[in-house]
Amino acid sequence: MRTALVPRMVVTGGLVSGALCWSFWNRLHGAPLLTGGFAGLFTGYVLLSISAILWARRPADVRPVVFKLAFSGLALMIGIFWSFILIGGLHHADPVQTSMLYAVAIGLMSTSAFSGPALYALALWTPVTIGSVIAIMADSAIPPAATLIGLASYAFLTFSTILYVNANTMERELRRLEAERQSEVINLLLRDFEEGASDFLWETDASLTLIRPSLRFAEVARSTPAELASMSIIRFLVEHGRAGPDHSCNAAVGNLIHRIGRRETFNEPRTPLHFSNEERCWSIAGKPVFDREGVFIGYRGVGSDVTAHRLAERKIAHIASHDSLTGLGNRMSFDEALQAACSGPVGVGTGLICLDLDHFKSVNDRFGHKTGDELLHAVARRILSCVRSHDRCFRLGGDEFAILLPDATIADAEAVTGRIIDRLADPFRLADVTVAIGSCAGIAMITRPGILPEDARHAADLALYRAKASGRGSARLFDPENDRHTTRLRQIDAALVSEFEKQVFFLEYQPIVRLDSGAVTTVEALVRWKHPEYGILPPDQFIRASEHNGAIIRIGAFVIEAACAYAATLPDHIAVAVNLSPVQLHDPALIERIGAALVRHRLGPGRIEFELTETAILDVSPETRRILEAITALGCRLALDDFGSGYSSISTLYYFRFDRLKIDRSLIKDAMDDPRRRTILFHIGRMARDVALTITAEGMETDHHRVSLIELGFEEGQGSLFAMPMSGEALHDWLRLRLVPSSGRLFG
Repeated sequence: MRTALVPRMVVTGGLVSGALCWSFWNRLHGAPLLTGGFAGLFTGYVLLSISAILWARRPADVRPVVFKLAFSGLALMIGIFWSFILIGGLHHADPVQTSMLYAVAIGLMSTSAFSGPALYALALWTPVTIGSVIAIMADSAIPPAATLIGLASYAFLTFSTILYVNANTMERELRRLEAERQSEVINLLLRDFEEGASDFLWETDASLTLIRPSLRFAEVARSTPAELASMSIIRFLVEHGRAGPDHSCNAAVGNLIHRIGRRETFNEPRTPLHFSNEERCWSIAGKPVFDREGVFIGYRGVGSDVTAHRLAERKIAHIASHDSLTGLGNRMSFDEALQAACSGPVGVGTGLICLDLDHFKSVNDRFGHKTGDELLHAVARRILSCVRSHDRCFRLGGDEFAILLPDATIADAEAVTGRIIDRLADPFRLADVTVAIGSCAGIAMITRPGILPEDARHAADLALYRAKASGRGSARLFDPENDRHTTRLRQIDAALVSEFEKQVFFLEYQPIVRLDSGAVTTVEALVRWKHPEYGILPPDQFIRASEHNGAIIRIGAFVIEAACAYAATLPDHIAVAVNLSPVQLHDPALIERIGAALVRHRLGPGRIEFELTETAILDVSPETRRILEAITALGCRLALDDFGSGYSSISTLYYFRFDRLKIDRSLIKDAMDDPRRRTILFHIGRMARDVALTITAEGMETDHHRVSLIELGFEEGQGSLFAMPMSGEALHDWLRLRLVPSSGRLFG
């Protein structure tokens, strides 16, 4: 209910009911409906007035629904008592009074339509309408049809009006509330904008002097409104746009000054300005203003400090083009740089180095990805320390790196590559462990314009592949003449991965004999590959590739099984030596595979010997010790192969228990005619004997070698002096020919 209408309704209702009461005063006696109606009506209007007063003074915690029900109940009460007056009045009314009652009925029905909400309006309208119908029908014996039709039509009109007005009122109220809510939101946003935004307005007069600079403008300009008010916009830009040793304005500021001088509209989204030795980035726009006569009266514009946004853009661009782990450029930025190097003017030439780490996968597998990440980060730092200031370094993924050397000769590229390989060969001392890896590199030169980036990359990859085939720590320059050889290596690599089951591997054996008696103690198993296109391939042509692509695990499993099977056909005093790759040490099934083969072929202790190079056990770790101890626990012996060709670290012998020490052929050959080197070999032999190591010389070719090595304390030897590698059947025949029945020994 509209409480503002209550006083008017009470006054109007009171006057009308008072007039009717005075008109029917003489008929009230004997007319209970009239008497009760007037009394109830008076009471209802009094209660309505009281309710309106209470509503106006209600406490904040009072629920409006209570008053809503009260007002609706009072409206229903007033409507009922008006219906009593209409029914009782028409029964006793003269013609004048009848007309007055009809007018009152129509007025009450009309008042209902505009008195308030639908609930209150219907509470008043319903009893009045029903009372009017009853009064008309009770006033005559034959109900007047015309009057009833008119009343019904008017009743329908007022009823529909009540619904329409109520719906309209509710819609307007909802719109008002929504408008208020939106206004509050807008005001809140504007307050937040004014407090936190860096935008500001600026304007100048016809002389380009800043006028009425805002406080926000002064804040971002590190100044005060008073200082800015006397400054020309041109002077402001010149003072804060200077950069570099010559104090010249940057290009963006120069463009702004030029456009302002020409009275042109401008919008410069990135304008570098300097305030107190701090560089900021502004977005500034302006428009010239002219009066009605076309006379220039100044500039109006808006500015904003977008330094944070610009820094965010730079950070995003850096993240998009750099490797997050090492900080070097990523593959995307490498592709762009290589494209630019191939399409731009070449000059002296551009060098491309593709770099791959040795044994990185074993570090990752052994110590975990965290250590691997630390290693990659350390590798990146060392690479950066080896290149020139204008060279660009990239990490292409995994352990692959690339370096672009602008304006470089072949000598420059080889010098940088040599420094990198030497630097990466030094052990890395990480947080929890010290590891030694190494690297291989391929070099390609971009010496003419128009070379396709993919061709340059392919050339460097081919050179890298040749370097890997050459051994650890190698670098190769791409040579078109060697492209066919590299293609062959790639085909071998692919066959090991995709067509392994179709390949044929077999073993050959080379004896190891006692130098004094010629007795055979061990035969070394050497794997061969019968390639369908390239024929019989020795291990040095495919083992490194198999280590790189993982095929060595399956090749190694074949070698262990075949060697154990062949050992079962030899006399019990002859062992079979099997080369063990560093990659195989990380095979979780290695120990189980060795044990199963020994049991399957019923081989006793000492019948199988595993040869490892120092590169296989560079890292003295508990895991490596556990694996080697498990191998010896199975009854197998261990030999340290190629001693003297690598690091030859005493720590290898210190931490691991070996049964045999095999001296590399290069040391044997060099020591034959050099007294100093012979002395070194003598002490190596003495040390080996003192720690119960059998010392074996590799690559023996003459009897002079045999005699000299016996003098130096060597016990066993291997080489062409005794026998070349041969098939298993040929070795059996060789053993039968060499066997001396009386002693059971073999002689050379």
